[in-house]
Amino acid sequence: MASGSRMKVTYLYHSGFAVELDNFLLVFDYIKAKEQGFGGDCAPDFLGSKQLLVFASHKHPDHFQLSAFAWAENISKNTCYFVGNDIKLNEKYLERKGISPDILKRLNRMAGGSVYKSPDESFRVEALRSTDQGAAFLVTVGDKCIYHAGDLNYWYWEEEPKEWNEKMERDYKGEIDKIAGRHIDIAFVPLDPRLQKGYGLGMDYFLQKVHAEKIFPMHMWGEYEVIERYKQTETGSRFAGKIADVSEENAEFFIDMLSPPVSLIKG
Repeated sequence: MASGSRMKVTYLYHSGFAVELDNFLLVFDYIKAKEQGFGGDCAPDFLGSKQLLVFASHKHPDHFQLSAFAWAENISKNTCYFVGNDIKLNEKYLERKGISPDILKRLNRMAGGSVYKSPDESFRVEALRSTDQGAAFLVTVGDKCIYHAGDLNYWYWEEEPKEWNEKMERDYKGEIDKIAGRHIDIAFVPLDPRLQKGYGLGMDYFLQKVHAEKIFPMHMWGEYEVIERYKQTETGSRFAGKIADVSEENAEFFIDMLSPPVSLIKG
């Protein structure tokens, strides 16, 4: 359990992570809820008094599946949902899928530049525009700040025309520049080996511009060795101590924020 200045991070799958704080559980891009039964096999008492916040960055099936919402509703009928603005749900669709339309009252669709502040001012959610679809999320809870990129990345594809990649670079850097210099406690950032020689471009720029204490690579398609390869690069080697070694589903990391450098213990 998280306590005080310690946060618990659980790697779920692909780009899915859970972050446990004293009074909140944040779940990002969770797509294997049916298979994994994360959270005490969906036991309603798993949360205790914590508030559950569920995020889905966009509609691609490797980031969003309704099973995660069904899981969350089974855990807590007080769950708040935040989704990229490309995700569109209505009452009839949810009813066909066996999910109560009541969740729409607690669901917030977010486009880049939008900000949500909880009524009790206990948390804040900001959205950046993705370079693919949907949004990236910046979540502030108390003095803790968590960033999840979704598909906001420098998608450099060698087979694309030069003009396409140049626009991608401008768009990505333009979004990251909006949070340049900000302090972020935990950041989930794509490191996609499919991009071949361009796989680290997005991570490079993020690390150079944003003050992140701990970085969790994601979107690796199971090729976890890409993390060690990235740590050998010029930029990666400079920040290697901040980059978590994500290598298996359901791995737990305990992050002590009391004093630098951040300590990471893999459970």
